[in-house]
Amino acid sequence: MNYTKMRGVEEKLVESIVRRTIDTAEARLRKYVFTPTGEKRPERKPLAKLKEEIESFLRTRENKLLVLYGLRGVGKTTMLAQIYFKLLPQIPRERLVYVSLDKLRPLGISLNYFVQAYERLLGERIEEFSQPTFLFIDEAHYDENFGITVKDLYDSASNLMIVVTGSSSLPLKLDPDLMRRAKKLRVPPLTFTEYLLLKRGLQIPEELSAALKHAFLNCDFSGVEEKLDGVLLKFTEKDVEDYLIQGSLPIYLTSKNPLEDAYEILRKIVEVDLVLEGLSETTREKALGLLLLLASGESLAYDELSSTLGLAKGTVEKLIEKLEDLEVIFPVRAYGSLGKVARKTPKYKFLAPMLRSAVLYEFGLFERDSKTLGMLLEDAVALYLHLLAKEKKLGLHYDAQKGGADFILKGQSRGIVIEVGWGKKGLRQVIKTMKKTGLNCGVVIYNGPLKKKGEVWFVPRELFLLML
Repeated sequence: MNYTKMRGVEEKLVESIVRRTIDTAEARLRKYVFTPTGEKRPERKPLAKLKEEIESFLRTRENKLLVLYGLRGVGKTTMLAQIYFKLLPQIPRERLVYVSLDKLRPLGISLNYFVQAYERLLGERIEEFSQPTFLFIDEAHYDENFGITVKDLYDSASNLMIVVTGSSSLPLKLDPDLMRRAKKLRVPPLTFTEYLLLKRGLQIPEELSAALKHAFLNCDFSGVEEKLDGVLLKFTEKDVEDYLIQGSLPIYLTSKNPLEDAYEILRKIVEVDLVLEGLSETTREKALGLLLLLASGESLAYDELSSTLGLAKGTVEKLIEKLEDLEVIFPVRAYGSLGKVARKTPKYKFLAPMLRSAVLYEFGLFERDSKTLGMLLEDAVALYLHLLAKEKKLGLHYDAQKGGADFILKGQSRGIVIEVGWGKKGLRQVIKTMKKTGLNCGVVIYNGPLKKKGEVWFVPRELFLLML
């Protein structure tokens, strides 16, 4: 067989794969949108933003690229599936193309080659699409050249919207100029209110969450209890514990053992994502050990981590940096001058608290006790503060002095000192950090009633968790 014939056979094969991909998308995505009994699954809050962008494109044909990124297992594919089913009644099936690049990679088919085959099947060039067309690219980071293809599509396509999903390092791999023009939507782990909605079907009023967020940011919870309207009676302390232990990622909805499945997410991050990030096998072999050290709750400096893991300090820092990029962990840096901050190892928190549970569970160290629950609550509070810091452009720090508070959330004109505890908590640490920083607002998140002592509010943990 000559080269031309061979090329023709290859093209026909790829075209058949593209056709099958389009024809089977509805069946493959159905499980993400509907329960086994056919009921529609509840929708997460970020989906509203995705729907808004889709509707904007249908009206204006602008905003042609949306990048959906976040921690592996956070629910990005589910959101694509939900959008796919919303569009299905109004957009012809052949104009809705869902492709997961982790499925193409073993076949040796690039995204570029897939798109060329799609053009041939449709009988139209990308530049000349006659109707609105959607290309949903899942797991984009599996194709090392996807960024070039996406940029070419964005620059030349007409009537095409591209939605790309991938790990949290995905925006780093796209052309900087393209990223400035693209819409970016970060998908965080589940908040407690989303957990209650997805697991229990309990809808927390948005007005209540907004009131709690306003009260926290302004350090004034006066009158908040009047707005609760019996909400706290609709869930139990066990719901709070279950959320912290295994409810911050959507896998708990369908898994028989959520912590085992969460650990599998971490294994995939180590065995797949860290390979794609360019880390050596020797370094990757130490990744789960590093996560165990962090999950155990000890405050460890880079030098200690280097010694324990048997890796050079620079290698440890590189490994941590990549785990940050993939949003497994995130840093809370010490408060103070740049020089002081540089000398202190950040506190590393798990972005999804259940990842800490999963690591402890895998190594036989998980206990449903106040110490473990306290660490998980601190992770959840850190996640909430992390999201608020990004939304409000605030700095998130911790007080590195002995006996200092857990967190400091600070902007140019205001700031809050926060202490977290599973059980009862006193004022000492908050007051000490307030004096050091000159801030006049303190919040203690604990197990007890809402009350105020001086400039410090004591806020029940479940009340804080209803804020987002």
